[in-house]
Amino acid sequence: MKAFPPAGHLLYRLPSCAPAPGRIRELDEAVMAWADGPAARDRLAASLAGELIARAYPGLRQDRAADLAGWFAWLFLVDDLHDPDGTADAGVASRLLGTLVLEPGPAPDGPPLVRHLAHVWQRIARTQSRWWRMRFLTHTMHFLTAFRYEALYRRHRRTPALREYVQLRRASGSVTACLDLLEFATGREVPPLLHETDQLRGMFTKATDVVVWVNDVVSLEKELHLRESVNGVLVLQRQFGLTLQEAVNRVYAKVAADVHAFHAHERELQRMCSSWPGLTERDLTALASFTDGMRAWMRANLDWSAHCARYRHRQAAP
Repeated sequence: MKAFPPAGHLLYRLPSCAPAPGRIRELDEAVMAWADGPAARDRLAASLAGELIARAYPGLRQDRAADLAGWFAWLFLVDDLHDPDGTADAGVASRLLGTLVLEPGPAPDGPPLVRHLAHVWQRIARTQSRWWRMRFLTHTMHFLTAFRYEALYRRHRRTPALREYVQLRRASGSVTACLDLLEFATGREVPPLLHETDQLRGMFTKATDVVVWVNDVVSLEKELHLRESVNGVLVLQRQFGLTLQEAVNRVYAKVAADVHAFHAHERELQRMCSSWPGLTERDLTALASFTDGMRAWMRANLDWSAHCARYRHRQAAP
């Protein structure tokens, strides 16, 4: 089974960021600084989070790198707990949700991951507008809540229907919150009204879908070994009576369609903004930065996944 898109796929036409090795090491060290004990260090080392950050956030400000590294350290550790062979329970998710308040206060006592999230959120929230914080909190709460639904599918050994899975996967992948962090990373917030346009919402959704569906393919071998049932390839295989390779091919056809749709929304948004009175140069710069970031995330995820030990690939990308 081929885990990566065929040569010539639209994903390969997206610009690829090739960060300097020194920059990756610097970000890896920043991620590892958040590790609480040897086990966490081992899991974070396998994640290659520094490379993902360097590729996905090309406009990252140096003064925000440590805080972004803290978010990704927490994200990978909590995501590992909710793998099919993970050890998380509903209580952990509830405690984590309890730290997500609009105006963060002192970090609460509790398990390491709860304290970790509280510290990271304090540091990120202080730089961002109230409206951005509301959006980021909503997406992070969706991410944590999705674990409960995935656990129910596993418990009943049920593969979701496609219409259910598309919605659930947008939440469970955590990509929506990671895309929000593009604005934190650069210090440029897009005006709230632009965020609510059909065009930008469409770009945001398509970028999210591209990342999570590619992740489903590249993690499939590992998840089959763990008898996972909540994976887009398996959803398509079951719903349409396909072989695994046919289902993978269909995923990458969907990904190509999503990239096309992203570009179409982008062109429409540019046309609309060209005649929208009141938009400042600062607004347009923030919008361009956010658009570039979403584009970078789609390609960065593919490049990072090609050799990340987290997925135990045996096949390199073209």
